[in-house]
Amino acid sequence: MSTRSMVVSIIGRPNVGKSTIFNRLMKKQHLAMTHDQPGVTRDRHYGIMTLEEAIDGEAYKEEVILVDTGGFYPDKIEIDPKKKNNIDPFFNIMADHAKLAIDESDLVLFVVDVREGLLPFDKGICDYIKSTRKPFWLIMNKFDTEKQEGDQYDFYNLGLDEENMMRVSAEHNRGFYDIRERLVKKALSFREKEVLSVASDYLQPGVKPRNDVVSSVAIIGAPNAGKSTLLNCLVGAQRALVSEIAGTTVDPIEGYIDLYFGPDVEMLSTRDNPFRKDNTEIFDELKRFQESGDVDLNISEDEEDLSEEEKKIYVEFGQTVESTFEDDASDEEVAASGDFSFDESNTGTDYYTEAEIVNEIEKNWNNPEEEVENLEHAKEVNRWRSIKIVDTAGIRKSKLVEGFIETQSVYRSLRSITESDVVLFMIDSTLGITHQDRRLIDIALEKGKSLIVCLNKIDLLKETFANEKKKKEWMQNLKDDVPWLGFCQLVTISAQKNRNINYLREALKRTIVIRNRKIPTGALNRCFLSLTEKNPVIVRKTNGVRFKVKYASMLKSSPPTFLLFSNKSQGIPENYRRYLINGLRNEFDLTNTPVHLIFRTSTDIERRMKKIEKKNAR
Repeated sequence: MSTRSMVVSIIGRPNVGKSTIFNRLMKKQHLAMTHDQPGVTRDRHYGIMTLEEAIDGEAYKEEVILVDTGGFYPDKIEIDPKKKNNIDPFFNIMADHAKLAIDESDLVLFVVDVREGLLPFDKGICDYIKSTRKPFWLIMNKFDTEKQEGDQYDFYNLGLDEENMMRVSAEHNRGFYDIRERLVKKALSFREKEVLSVASDYLQPGVKPRNDVVSSVAIIGAPNAGKSTLLNCLVGAQRALVSEIAGTTVDPIEGYIDLYFGPDVEMLSTRDNPFRKDNTEIFDELKRFQESGDVDLNISEDEEDLSEEEKKIYVEFGQTVESTFEDDASDEEVAASGDFSFDESNTGTDYYTEAEIVNEIEKNWNNPEEEVENLEHAKEVNRWRSIKIVDTAGIRKSKLVEGFIETQSVYRSLRSITESDVVLFMIDSTLGITHQDRRLIDIALEKGKSLIVCLNKIDLLKETFANEKKKKEWMQNLKDDVPWLGFCQLVTISAQKNRNINYLREALKRTIVIRNRKIPTGALNRCFLSLTEKNPVIVRKTNGVRFKVKYASMLKSSPPTFLLFSNKSQGIPENYRRYLINGLRNEFDLTNTPVHLIFRTSTDIERRMKKIEKKNAR
């Protein structure tokens, strides 16, 4: 039997409708950007297409890997430097990527524009595909009306069998039923092959996840910061198109990497990992607490109950006022982590050797030496997990954004932030952190995303940091400009030189674990008790009332969100809110992730409960 799914690539010259055909075949599973302009699609887009068709009265379901490619000119294009808004340099790189797509394909869908007829470029592409000996079908697109009957005969000059020539209208969604039915038959035939040769079994790394996907990571940054180079480096293949021209990436490009999580894999057993699904549990817990002065703390197996003396502190509820929600914004200044020296042994490959795995476990932040496991046992339980990595288009200042394509690119990049768990923010170290960088990082933190700052191209500043004094001054200036580096890790890398990439992988793994960590209720309450007793504060406009946290509970992880039952929920000084958040960070190692605190009083909760009861009674 075949060891992988069949790969089908869509090939053709620019603007013949390849991406529209890709979207039609994928249905709503994936959408590539389309526009009536050559060069919109530049990178290869992979999608997992599920085909469910009935053939001769029997239902079949097959999975096919579909690849959309950029416009393909087989021969190299001469570049005119005087041409305005010249995209010709992209076509030469796109041609290389299209050839890679053909090489890894089991079937090629060669798309032509029936309205324009057979062009010399089409003949050249057809000849190239024939030279690879790959099976292919001719897809005659833009066959929109019956008046075009007969136009297809022009393409008979390519010397193809009529059974391998199909007419479609991607714009009007016509002709795709026959294509899908034939793809199912082709996929069934492919799957029934007993053995694949080494060459035919090749599929570029990072196209499909090898393990359960436990997190989504977006690579964000300004144009030409090295985002696509980093994706290729992490995946270990030429997944994204790279050039020195700003704006090369248009659509988000996905890839997958695998990380070894060791014992921490247990908390990542599900992609959807909330701590509580709704408010019912909290409300029931509060009722029990109000009635008995006690609370059920059996939220996790490792939970430790509060002592009787600690429980008494939470018994009485005081008066309340309107509550507020506080997002995290730390001003604490902590030295940025990461070194400017390079580990030349880093390869950036997908998998560690056994020796490297042992090393990773031994230096793990959460696993002391006595917890290091034997590799023989580790093989019995799969503790590798896949991470989805999304390369995005560079985002310029809004007033500089021009045209439909760049506007859509920015929108899709911002959407990638929303859909991610962790943001790798790329900064060109030769330029430093700009105002636009700070704004984009603020957006990521406001959306509750964990953040790792990647200072790229650091190899270009070797001379600058040859002097230790200059290095410290540069780092200090960076910290002064960006106060949130106190809780966001700074990783210095060179994506082009493939340096410090394993260090970045370790930071990414640590961040994912921290983001999904569940903090025991007992330990959480003891932390807040210690913080408020160590540094008490008077609530504003209360005639000297001291702020007290009576009970705290973790509402959810990803990102960590905590509900605090307090005697006051308004008038709490901003610096004191930051003090509580930073205290949580230090106590539970909440690095690289925003922390949300929700302050509520007993009256706030009672009002909310009454609203819910009233709504349910309807």
